[in-house]
This record gives sequence, C-alpha cells and structure tokens, in this order.
Amino acid sequence: MSISIVVPVYDEEKSIFECLNQINEAFKNIDYEIIVVNDGSTDNSHQIILCLTKNNPRIKYISYSDNKGYSHTIREGFKKATKDYVSFIDADLQYHPSELLKMYNYVKKNNFQFIIGTPKTKSKYYNQIRKILSFLYNIYVSFLFNTKLKDANSLKLMSRQYLENINFRFEHAMIEIEILLGFKMQGIPLNTYPINIQKRTAGKSMWSLKMIYRTFIDCIKLRFLKNTLIKNN
Repeated sequence: MSISIVVPVYDEEKSIFECLNQINEAFKNIDYEIIVVNDGSTDNSHQIILCLTKNNPRIKYISYSDNKGYSHTIREGFKKATKDYVSFIDADLQYHPSELLKMYNYVKKNNFQFIIGTPKTKSKYYNQIRKILSFLYNIYVSFLFNTKLKDANSLKLMSRQYLENINFRFEHAMIEIEILLGFKMQGIPLNTYPINIQKRTAGKSMWSLKMIYRTFIDCIKLRFLKNTLIKNN
C-alpha cells in the first residue's frame, strides 16, 4: 500500500518548508510521494519549494503563474498521483501529517477505500460567527447529500481507483463535496476516524461571504447534476 499526498500552495512561504519536512518525517517508512501544486503564489513559496525538490525525488512539483483556485489546484495534483491512496493536506498545518499517518494505518488495517477525519477540537480555533457558519454548512451538506458528517471539509484519505472515476467540474472549495458524493455514489462507505487539529501556523481562512454564496448555489447545482458525477454513468 502506498500514498500520494497533494499539497496546494498559495503564498505559503511561512509554512511550506515546515509542512513538507513534517510530511517527509511522518511517512519516511512508507511508500509515498508528495505532489506540491503552486497556485500562482506571489511570495517566495516557489523558491522555497524548488530548494526542497532538489534533493528529494519523492516531491513532484507543479507551478503556474495564475491563481486558479483551490479545487483546480487539487485536481492538478490528483492528475499526477500514482500511488494506491491519495490525500491532500493544506500547507498551514492545521492537520498535522502524523494524523494523516494514523488514518493511513487505520485504512491499511481495515482495508477501507475511503476515510475522513472527525476533528476533536476544531471549534476552539473558530470565532463565534465561524462556528455558526461551519455548523450550518455541515447541516446543509448533510441535508442535500445525506452524508451525516461532523465536518465535510475535514482531512480525507481515499483509494485512487475510485477517485479516478469522479468527474470533477466545480470550482472554489466544491471538490470536498464532489469527493464525498463521488465515493458515496460508488457504494463506498464514508468511514470516519477521530483526529486532532491544531491552530494554523501561518496563513488564514479563505472563507468569505462571496465564497459562502457560491458554495450554497454550487451545492444545489451538484445535487441536480449528481447523476453525471461518476464517469461513464
């Protein structure tokens, strides 16, 4: 069993070095690859990543000049994945790579095709407004897609075999929901695993009123287009 870990990057100069080092350390005894996708960073992220790739053949690097958004970045990483399982982890280290390793070992032990982390302490790092928005978002997603998950946007680990059957088409942060629904529609259980979450080491959340509105509308669109989500369906 092996794993491809996609790391999306946009202006992450303060955390990308530590993020990649921690992934390397956590998975040093595993067959793994890291796929870094630079989504048009304007800081020194590109130079830092280049230095890290010189002496590490496990790191694949994709970079482009225009900022194309989170979902596009993750999709580009998926295209380069070659290992049995795939995950993606943000460079801000809210999810420590050691938590992903625990999920990996749990999947390996139980022969699961999909697992999503259930954060134990996420709410403590949110202000009151963000807590309410997160709560309402997850109720909304659960209502539309019958997912019944505490956090639909949490850390995920999935079989590449089934991931490649999903016909991704939405932008912004919708890839999180497309993945959940895509596996669910293939009859794969959405298994959960308790994980710890930590405060961001750098960066900030991309959530905004505009993003909330887009997500609300796109979720409705996905609900009506779900029969086209699986390729050759």
